[in-house]
Amino acid sequence: MKALLLDDTHPLLEQGLQAGGLVLVRAFDEPLEWLTERYSDAEVIIIRSRLKVTKDFLHAFPRLKVIGRLGAGLENIDVEEATRRQIVCLRVAEGNARAVAEHALGMLLSLLNHLPRVQREIKEGKWLRESNKGRELQALKVGVIGHGIMGGTFANLLDAMGVTVLAFDKYKTGYAEGSVKECSLKELYTEADVISLHLPLTLETRDYANADFFHAFNNPIHFINTARGPILNTADLVTALDSGEVLSAGLDVLEYEKSSFTSLFEGPLPPALAALLERENVLLSPHIAGWTKESFEKMGAGLAQKVLAVLKTV
Repeated sequence: MKALLLDDTHPLLEQGLQAGGLVLVRAFDEPLEWLTERYSDAEVIIIRSRLKVTKDFLHAFPRLKVIGRLGAGLENIDVEEATRRQIVCLRVAEGNARAVAEHALGMLLSLLNHLPRVQREIKEGKWLRESNKGRELQALKVGVIGHGIMGGTFANLLDAMGVTVLAFDKYKTGYAEGSVKECSLKELYTEADVISLHLPLTLETRDYANADFFHAFNNPIHFINTARGPILNTADLVTALDSGEVLSAGLDVLEYEKSSFTSLFEGPLPPALAALLERENVLLSPHIAGWTKESFEKMGAGLAQKVLAVLKTV
């Protein structure tokens, strides 16, 4: 069997596939027409986020059985068409769930303790204690929206710290572990002091955190998004920060990212992003929450195992 690797991968992924008897073809930079001409007999394709797998792309590989994405989401794959063609689409969200949870926690603790601001003040020779009094996480109620692998890992991490965690998932029940409390969205709006999004990017979730969303909370909230950028309406977040509905925000993802997640945009800075960059109650990182040495290893090894397991059944 032939596996076509269309992006950089981890050695553990390649070693695992080769050990399973697959012949690897590394074609990171070849034009699409070359791929379809030379490698149309591929039965496995491995991608990350750079390539968009469309209906036409799938039709060009008639022997394709498995698409493996070295990452957590499948939004760059036409999953509906792949399913219709009986092609199995695999991801490895469990590989970087811990990394995402720790990153979200780090952002939240930094914001609660004003670390972006105090770093700047100390560099300026200021030693201000009273104005930088922080909050303890155990005094707050953290709402987790989306209790999949990512949201569940974050909720469990907080629960182990003795934090009150309220979890909402529109499509699941009976999922909470430990002291995590399953609740309705209305309960979140009423009780939460912190909101962390852990949703996939779909037509339903695009622009999920918008003006109506921020207006709905009884308490001013701290807001964390380590999921996907377009889930958040950035301009509405800026307005909510101005009004005090949002006290602080930690964003590892931005709606302006290119589909490859490797860069932002071309051209002038969007006004909403420019406004965020001026604020010390906003913490930004370049889509690295799930990108650690350990997570890359776990995703590589895990995806190889999943691919080989599927091939044994088809």
